[in-house]
Amino acid sequence: MAVEYEALAVGASSIAAILIWSKIRIWRRMRAIDTQVKKIQKEINVLQREITVLQMQESRRLMMELNANAKVEAPKIHPNNPPVEIGGRKRQQSLDRAAQ
Repeated sequence: MAVEYEALAVGASSIAAILIWSKIRIWRRMRAIDTQVKKIQKEINVLQREITVLQMQESRRLMMELNANAKVEAPKIHPNNPPVEIGGRKRQQSLDRAAQ
């Protein structure tokens, strides 16, 4: 009977050792993956900051371009253009007839 108990104890110890070893291995993998995720997250944050800066620069460039184009004279409404009825309301034509 003692042999059976010894065999049971050895089997239980072996199973416990395998489960502990497996748990440690999984824990190490999770730590490695967590480290990689943190590294990637830092890179994403840097890229987001760069994108924000580029968006601001592009916005400024477009605003400057629009301001430069706004200084060009807009088409005038000529008094000889008759009002146009749109949706029951009369509006002055904004297009120059000479441009047509």
